Amino acid sequence: MPTTSSPAARDEAQVREANRRFYQAAEALSLEEMEALWLQNATCRCVHPGWPMVVGWAAVRESWRQIFENTRELHIALQQVNVSIEGGVAWVSCIEHVSSLGDRRMDHAVVCTSNLFVLSDNEWRIVLHHASPVPEPDASTVVH
Repeated sequence: MPTTSSPAARDEAQVREANRRFYQAAEALSLEEMEALWLQNATCRCVHPGWPMVVGWAAVRESWRQIFENTRELHIALQQVNVSIEGGVAWVSCIEHVSSLGDRRMDHAVVCTSNLFVLSDNEWRIVLHHASPVPEPDASTVVH
């Protein structure tokens, strides 16, 4: 007998899939794939590590274009992925382990991220990506 998943379980699976596709687009350095995931309007926001907040779809798109243009390889491993949903709004919090290869060097970073999705035309669309670097512990503040 087939099992029927609850609406909440289906929503969570759909949000997880939208989040997976977001990271797949980033790793593929694909502006086309990234464009397909965003709600393309003035409400969009994006904070890349070390960048000021980018506001509005045109600016968000341009930020991804610049990143992809200046990156040869990008790998992102996720940890502590947590999905929360309230009505037509969902947020995913996670830790990213990012390795990127630019023209001159390989960079590694640990980033604390929140991705905010809204349900639009029965599809979960990202409206906010906020990624902040996790500082390395200072030896003087580590409790022994």
